[in-house]
Amino acid sequence: MDLGVRDKLYIVFGGSRGMGFEAARVLAADGARLALVSRSRADIDAAAASLSKTCGISASGYVADGGKPGAIEAVIGDIADTMGTPRGLLVTTGLTGRNGTLEDVDDDDWEANFQDVLMGHVRAIRATVPLMIAGGGGTVVTTAAYSARMAKSFLFPYAAMKAAVINLTKNVAKTYGAEGIRANCVCPGAFETLRVSARLSEIEEADGLSRAEARRILMREIFKMPVALDRPGKATEAGDLMAFLLSERAAYLTGAIINIDGGTDF
Repeated sequence: MDLGVRDKLYIVFGGSRGMGFEAARVLAADGARLALVSRSRADIDAAAASLSKTCGISASGYVADGGKPGAIEAVIGDIADTMGTPRGLLVTTGLTGRNGTLEDVDDDDWEANFQDVLMGHVRAIRATVPLMIAGGGGTVVTTAAYSARMAKSFLFPYAAMKAAVINLTKNVAKTYGAEGIRANCVCPGAFETLRVSARLSEIEEADGLSRAEARRILMREIFKMPVALDRPGKATEAGDLMAFLLSERAAYLTGAIINIDGGTDF
């Protein structure tokens, strides 16, 4: 499928690995130019070099910490100066550390989640949307979570901030649609990240199980997520969806909140 992204510039926060990298890979395969942003210089340079070599496109790595005021604005200004006007923005960042029950987390934990999860999205969108409007339009894809609509007692701050990301995305879609901006939000369930993969290996080794059996135990008994497909997702599966939403093939899709969670009751 031709996504209509050739030679257009897309900014991907969280582009060094996981869903962000996989979305960037799909875009790169169709000829998009990429500005990948991460907290780690080594990781993001390696990701950019890999996509440039494999797909023959222009991909550059940038470093910024979304939880620090001013960092995102500075890096987006740098991207615009060196690579031009973006056509799309994907934000996949949002750490799950410093979480717990209502009694476990203090004000500093709430503030850390506010800065990293919510304000990381706000800052990226606020800095990019005016550039895209001036360039004739563009698209924003945000990342919320399954837990934004399914409360988790051990993720009080994270889930609350991801719910706010959903509202933020809807507001951007409604406010700037007439100026050529689309905005959609992806809500992933459990995915086989590096951390989840390590947990699966522990279950396999401890109980002598197959990988498939370990996945079922993790989802049903540990995560309490008995999803229809009975397994966690793969980063490539989320990346495909995110890339489509960023592309010109999704031209009439905006304001959508899309679950990718293996089949839940939503």
